[in-house]
Amino acid sequence: VTSIFGAAPLVSPALTPAGTTHGGRNVFEMIPAGWEREPFFTRDPGRYATGGCDNPVACSRAGVVAFDFLLWATQGPAAPPVVTTGPAAFGPGVAAVPGAPGTVALLGGGRVLNDVRPGFRFEFVLPIPEDGRWGVGTRFEMLGRSADSFAGIGTGANVLNVPQVAVVGGVPVPVPVPLYAGFPGLTAGTATASTATDFYGADVHFRHALRAGDAVRLDGVLGYRFLHLGDRLDSSWDVFAPGAPPPTGPRLMGEDSVRTRNHFHGGMLGLAATGTFDRWSVSGRMAVSLGGTSTERDQSRTRVAVPGVAAAGLAGLTPLPLVLVGTRDESDRFAVVPEVAVKLGYRVADHCHVTAGYSFLYWSRVQRAQEQYDLTA
Repeated sequence: VTSIFGAAPLVSPALTPAGTTHGGRNVFEMIPAGWEREPFFTRDPGRYATGGCDNPVACSRAGVVAFDFLLWATQGPAAPPVVTTGPAAFGPGVAAVPGAPGTVALLGGGRVLNDVRPGFRFEFVLPIPEDGRWGVGTRFEMLGRSADSFAGIGTGANVLNVPQVAVVGGVPVPVPVPLYAGFPGLTAGTATASTATDFYGADVHFRHALRAGDAVRLDGVLGYRFLHLGDRLDSSWDVFAPGAPPPTGPRLMGEDSVRTRNHFHGGMLGLAATGTFDRWSVSGRMAVSLGGTSTERDQSRTRVAVPGVAAAGLAGLTPLPLVLVGTRDESDRFAVVPEVAVKLGYRVADHCHVTAGYSFLYWSRVQRAQEQYDLTA
C-alpha cells in the first residue's frame, strides 16, 4: 500500500471505520505507517497507531484453539509366539512347535499392534502481554487403545499349543517345549491370549516471537512434557484328558501376565513457525525433550493342578498350586523425545481454519510388555 502519490509507503497510519461486531464493538480497516501489504481489520487500532506494534502477525492478542483428529500408529512391539497350531502328523513334541514345519502363530510370533488407530489432540495458545510477542500454551493428545486377542478350543481332534521354554541347569533350552491344550488322542482344553497398548501425552510451554514479519512468525518454545505408554500381554490355558474331562479326570491350568507402564517427564525446547498467504497457511513444529523415563513392570505366573474325583475322591476337587509367582520392579532411565510436525491450513471463515498434516514422535528407552514376556515353563 503506497501513498496517494504512489511513491512510498504511508508515513502515518490510515484508519477507516468498517462496521461493528455482533457484540457492538467498532471494527476498523487499518493501514499502519510503513505497511506494504493489504489492509487488515482490527478492533483496537490504537495498538498499531502508537508505534508500539508494527504488524498484526507479531502483535495479535487473539488466542488459538485447535482440535485435531489423529490417525496414528505406535510402533508395534515384537511378541513371542504365545499360542500356536500346526499339523498333527509331525507328532507330539514337534507339531506346532515354533520353527517346526507348518507351525502357525495364532497370537504373537512377530510385531503386534501395528494398526493405525484414531485419536485426538487439543491445543490452546494464549498471548499474555500487550504486544503479543509472548504467549503460554498447552497441548493434550491421546490415541484409542489398540488390542488383539485369541481364544481357542482344543477338542481332542486338533492341535493347540502354548509354547514353553524349559530351563536345565539354569540355562533355557533353545527349542521351545510344547504344552498342548489340544492334541488328537492326548489332550483337550482351551487357550486364550490377549495384548493391548495405549498412549497419551501433554505439554505446557511458553512461546516467544523470535521473528514476526508481515506473513511469517517464528516462535521459540520452552516448556515441560509428559508422556504415557502402557502395554500388556496375558495368556491362560486349561488342559485335561479328552476321555476324562473335569471333574472326573485330572486338570492342569495356568496363566501368565506381563504389564508395563512407561512415563516420561522432561523439559522441552523447540521452534514453532507459521506462514499465512491469503487464505492458505502452513505451520510447523520441531522440538526435542530431554528427561527421564520411569518404567513399572508387573509380572505374574500361576500353575494349578486339580487331581480330579477319580484320582483322589472328593478331596481331589481342591486345586493344588504348583507355581504362584508375582514380581514387580521399577526402573528410571535417561530418555530423549524428538518431534517433527507440519500442517497445511485453509481459512474457511475469519475464525475457522481447516488443516491437514503429519506428525512424527520418537521416544527412547521404553519397555514393552510384549518384549518382556517370559515363556519359561
